[in-house]
Amino acid sequence: MRLSLSFSGFGPLPPTLRAAAAAEAAGLDGVWMCEHLGFTDAVVPAAAVLARTGRLEVGLTGPAPIARHPALLAMELASLAALAPGRVRVQVGLGDALLAGMLGGDHRRGLRVAGELVGVLRRLLAGESVDGELAGHRFAGCAIAAPPVAPVIDLLAVRPRMLDLAGRVADGVSLTAGASLDYLAASVSSVVKTLAEAGRERADFRISATVLGSIGPDEESAAAMLTPILAGFGPSGFGVSAPGLFDPAALADAQAGRVPMAELLTTAAVTELALVATPGTLPAALARLAATGIDEVALGLVNPPDQLPGLVESLGRARP
Repeated sequence: MRLSLSFSGFGPLPPTLRAAAAAEAAGLDGVWMCEHLGFTDAVVPAAAVLARTGRLEVGLTGPAPIARHPALLAMELASLAALAPGRVRVQVGLGDALLAGMLGGDHRRGLRVAGELVGVLRRLLAGESVDGELAGHRFAGCAIAAPPVAPVIDLLAVRPRMLDLAGRVADGVSLTAGASLDYLAASVSSVVKTLAEAGRERADFRISATVLGSIGPDEESAAAMLTPILAGFGPSGFGVSAPGLFDPAALADAQAGRVPMAELLTTAAVTELALVATPGTLPAALARLAATGIDEVALGLVNPPDQLPGLVESLGRARP
C-alpha cells in the first residue's frame, strides 16, 4: 500500500513544507494538497512542494468546476507538470455543497458535470481544441500548451453512482475522509466490479483514501485529538460513509441538534473512522487500512505541527 500525507489547506503553509520534506526523507510516496474555498488553494502549495522535493508525487485534491474554468485548471496542471514531469496528480470533484453555494453553485447534474470535467481536462492536457458546453462552462476553440507528461486525473467520490462513474472514466478514485473501514472495503469491491464491467485493468486504476490520523501516548488521547474534527462532519454523512457504525436514531438526533455528535464518537468509533495509534501500534493501524484493499492512504495527521517531522519518520518505519 502506498503511504502519503494529506494537508487540509486549513493550516499555515511553512509547517506543511517542512512536513513534506520530512515525508520525502522518510521514504513516503507523496503528498496531497487540499483546497477549500476561503482557505488555502492547492496550486501554490503544490508548486512549492514540487520545487523543494525531487521524488514525491504531489496531488491536488478538491479543484471543482464551480471555482475554476476547466481550461484554467488545465493550464495550472500543465505548468505544474512542466515543473515536475510525472509527479503531478489531481483529484477533482464537485466541491463541498456549502462552499459551492458561496459561489452561487449547486450539485444538480453533478454526475454529468463530474464526467465532463474529467473528459475535458484530459482533452485539454493532450493538446486538443475544445468547443461546446461542458462541465458547466463554455468552450470556443479552447486549447492550451500540452505538458510533456499529462497529470493523472482521479475523481473524488462518496456515493455509489459517483464511485461507478470514477471506475468508468477516471484514472483513479479518491475516497473521503471520515469513512469507516467497512465503507473503504465495500467501495474497493464496488469499484473493482465496475472496472471489470467496463473492461478496464485493475492494475491501471488507483483507489486512494484520505484518512485522518493521530498518534499519541495512548489510544484514548490520540482519539481525543480527532473527536472535535470528526464532530464537525455532518452527522447525516456518516450514514453514507460509515453505514452501520452508529445507531440511525442517534445520528438523526445529532443531525437535529438534540445531542452533540461528539457524544457518539467513542474511542472505538473514532478508531473505525480514522487512524488512531501509539508509536507501538502504528504498524497494526496501517495494516488495518491496507486490509481494506485500497492502494494508497493519504494520511492527514492532526497532531501539532511541531510533531509532524518526527511522526513522519515513524510512519516511514512502520508502513506495511
